[in-house]
Amino acid sequence: MLSSPGLQEEYMSADQKLANLSAKPHGNYNITLAPIRELNNSFYVSGQVARRNDQMIATGLVGREVNMELAQECAWVCAINVLESVQKAIGSLDKVEYVARLGIYVASADNFSDQHLVGHGASQVILDVFGPEVGLHTRTAIGVKSLPLNSPVEVDAIFVLKK
Repeated sequence: MLSSPGLQEEYMSADQKLANLSAKPHGNYNITLAPIRELNNSFYVSGQVARRNDQMIATGLVGREVNMELAQECAWVCAINVLESVQKAIGSLDKVEYVARLGIYVASADNFSDQHLVGHGASQVILDVFGPEVGLHTRTAIGVKSLPLNSPVEVDAIFVLKK
């Protein structure tokens, strides 16, 4: 019999672990997330905010504290951060067969409805790096109330790798 609760949990099935959870979260969260997660020959890239060299490019809501030009620059930086994380994980962007999708999240002031135009900053980076064949992608641009670190924009992506 194992004496350590941690070791016992290690040998439990996911169903058993779920059944053992209390009805209320304990609040001591120790979370590690993957920046990239593979799924067959595609992979998902976690959202990247508008941050360079540990400095936010801007903060606040687009349409209030952040104008369109700055919001598009933020989207541009987010896309570069996405590509740099991909490059770090797989070694070379030349391993990408095509870009499947970009998700653009825009922290938006009330009545701001040009999220799709903000997304052009990120899409342009993808097209500049990969060209029209590999870089052609689908995209969703969504307005949200707020984003991590008060970033005006966050971008995530799905890529397909060459076989």
